[in-house]
Amino acid sequence: MSNAQRRRGASKRVRKKDVTGPIERESARLLRIVAELGEERASRPLVAGWSVRDVIAHCVYWQGMLARMMGAPLPHPSWLPLAADEAELGRNELNRRTVEHYATFSFDSVVADFVFTAGLVCRIVSEMQEENLMVEAGAPWAERTPVWEAIGGETHAHWKEHADEIEAALATQGATRRSS
Repeated sequence: MSNAQRRRGASKRVRKKDVTGPIERESARLLRIVAELGEERASRPLVAGWSVRDVIAHCVYWQGMLARMMGAPLPHPSWLPLAADEAELGRNELNRRTVEHYATFSFDSVVADFVFTAGLVCRIVSEMQEENLMVEAGAPWAERTPVWEAIGGETHAHWKEHADEIEAALATQGATRRSS
């Protein structure tokens, strides 16, 4: 997002429903896309070497991180060293460890964790003061990123990208099967 877009966004009033609505909508869309896959299909590589299970686990981690930063009483992820600063580990290592951690979970359990953490973020947003959506989010987000934008980046905007990729890959997979 450009600085001009940020400045325009800063002058608009953002309401809690402007944040929770897209979270609920994109969460439901992603869950609809993956609902019928089953354990075997959800575990096969599909997008850039990641399975649907991996993508959902990745989303669980990032929205859980967001929820912890917003004050949710979630424990530190058991698959990360206790003394480790998540920012120091880096995105790739966090994603690798998260995918590795969730590899032994059933797909239904991974989806249940996604539903739980998405609901937790919505609950936190619905309980916060609306004016706090406009304050600067701080690290690890770019300077002058408002809280509402940081939340969107870790939830609905993030999920939409993954849902689009999964949907396209599944459509291509289906077309390949039909032509075989």
